[in-house]
Amino acid sequence: MTHFRNIHPVVTSLVGSTRAIVCRSMPHLALALLVGAGIFLAPEAIAAETPAATVASAPVGRESDAAVISAGVAKTTGLAISPLLVLVALGWYDFLRVGGFDAAPGALPIHANPWILIPFTLILGCVIAKKFASPAVPLPIRKMLDAAEYVEAKFSALIAAGLLLPTIVGAMAAAAGSDAAGTTQVANLIPDPLIYALILGVVVGIFVSVWITFHVIDALIVLSPFAIVDAALVALRGSVLAVLGLGLLISPFLGLALAIPLIVTSVFFAGWCIRLDLFALVTAGDLLLRRTADPYRPARVFVAARGCGAPIRTMGHAVPSARGARFSYRPMFVFPRRTIDIPYSRPVLVRGAIWSTMRDDASGRALFACPPRFNGVAASFATHFGAVERDGFLRRGWRELRTFFSAIFGRTAAATAVPAANG
Repeated sequence: MTHFRNIHPVVTSLVGSTRAIVCRSMPHLALALLVGAGIFLAPEAIAAETPAATVASAPVGRESDAAVISAGVAKTTGLAISPLLVLVALGWYDFLRVGGFDAAPGALPIHANPWILIPFTLILGCVIAKKFASPAVPLPIRKMLDAAEYVEAKFSALIAAGLLLPTIVGAMAAAAGSDAAGTTQVANLIPDPLIYALILGVVVGIFVSVWITFHVIDALIVLSPFAIVDAALVALRGSVLAVLGLGLLISPFLGLALAIPLIVTSVFFAGWCIRLDLFALVTAGDLLLRRTADPYRPARVFVAARGCGAPIRTMGHAVPSARGARFSYRPMFVFPRRTIDIPYSRPVLVRGAIWSTMRDDASGRALFACPPRFNGVAASFATHFGAVERDGFLRRGWRELRTFFSAIFGRTAAATAVPAANG
């Protein structure tokens, strides 16, 4: 009993400090998101207020064309960082600029159509409300909401790209074509098909690479059990968007200079992000669909450490073998299947709150991560691989807290803890 009295003040202090940090970070997060969205509207406003005659009478059109291309690259990067936020912000701006509900038929761009704009605004509002309420939501429910938001982020990115990228590509192709044709009449120029195809490929490549890299933030939120980590990740994305937008407001060339490091970094990290995103996708699907796996069939697992013969977070199927586990996977998902042996001598299945990890006690190394579908059959799964079960620190802490409060109120603690997040 003395042990639990010593734990209780520490846990209370930790929870209180975590909640205070999260609450202090939320206003800064909201400000960063709003500033980033608002700044991305500034180039559109400047372009709308610039008379066409001024552009046509400019003595040299190449600088303005370069500005259009630079702004297009920067806006594509910003759209990939936060597709739903930028889609809603640009949609409402164009809706009001054209005339709103009094606009002539066909005058509204498709991304500013109220039938598209209003539903996405409601979704964005729900996402923002969920982020503010996350610290007060119990962990199992919060992980379900995170999984739903993670799936929503994929669909909103696809729709935002389909609605906004053609407009960005068209403006960039027209600017590039005006250079080729030696004219400054960008608005009346029909882009060359080859130029349009090249720019389309480049823009789509930028969007996909940057989106994959920043979408890993949504993946980490699904996998993280801590609300403070979730808030920090979202604030990081909002800050990057705000800085990029501020550079674009100052100058399209500054926006391009800020976007290039993000694009290059995204290209180099895309492979790692895809594997982590796949792990988060399987985890989110298991949480939302409440999947339960057969512990005696080949287990779909993910490599949990480097040095096993496959890149970390590689997805494949594992079965017990004489030396440990036999893991098979397809490199890049399309190449012929490879099979490697992952040896271990004293396997331990560490039960986490979201997923579990198979470890080798003899070497102290993680072997592979098991998605949530194995949580309900952990005992049979561990027996199948000849492993013993052990709770992670979060599950141990939760069990001790339940025992502590049960002792206070004179009740018997439940034998098993509710799954929450990985320990």
